[in-house]
Amino acid sequence: MANVNAFLQSIVKSAKLVCFEKFNLAKTAFGPDNAELNAVKPDMDRIFLALDKQDFWNSTKPIDTDGTIIATQVIALDNVQPPQFNEVAAKIRSILTLLDTSVIKAAAKPLALSIVTSGMNIRILNALRITRQKINIRLQKFVDAGQDLTQDEAFKVMQIRQENLVKTYREQLTANQINGKEEDVEIIQLLGNNHAMAATSTIFKAHYNKLNNFIQDELRQV
Repeated sequence: MANVNAFLQSIVKSAKLVCFEKFNLAKTAFGPDNAELNAVKPDMDRIFLALDKQDFWNSTKPIDTDGTIIATQVIALDNVQPPQFNEVAAKIRSILTLLDTSVIKAAAKPLALSIVTSGMNIRILNALRITRQKINIRLQKFVDAGQDLTQDEAFKVMQIRQENLVKTYREQLTANQINGKEEDVEIIQLLGNNHAMAATSTIFKAHYNKLNNFIQDELRQV
């Protein structure tokens, strides 16, 4: 049986590796008595123990979370280097909160039985998920090249806007409040490819803003 949450599970695995790596480095830097690190450790153990259980993922039920915002925060934590280790506990706490609310609690919600999402809207949701994956992969490539856009103030504003827009767009597509079209799939796929091929951060941000504007226009038509 295919794991319908495979991409989200891969993000969770990355989150665990980065959280524990940065925790251990910060612990070495600050010593065993650091209050912030000691406070976050029990929650870190609890959250990842729950997510390590294979039974949690062995389901045909998709978890209603695309995972991109989690991946973005994992990238931000992974990019923390000395002497910024004082940021580690807060960034781990932020990731744990997202994992708790957007993965563990989301998985516990029963599926709505009264609404069957249209086939076209499912295609749009899938295209959006893949495009957001491509965005996350390109963001990581920028980090690897020494340019962390998650620290760019202008991009942060765009990112917050996208998270809010995507949340509403996904909800309305799922509930069939938007009647999706083949053209929507094609536009989202094209924007995903454009993000993946963006040679510079300026071009990347331009495509990112185009995706935001496209979703905004779709929501205005409701």
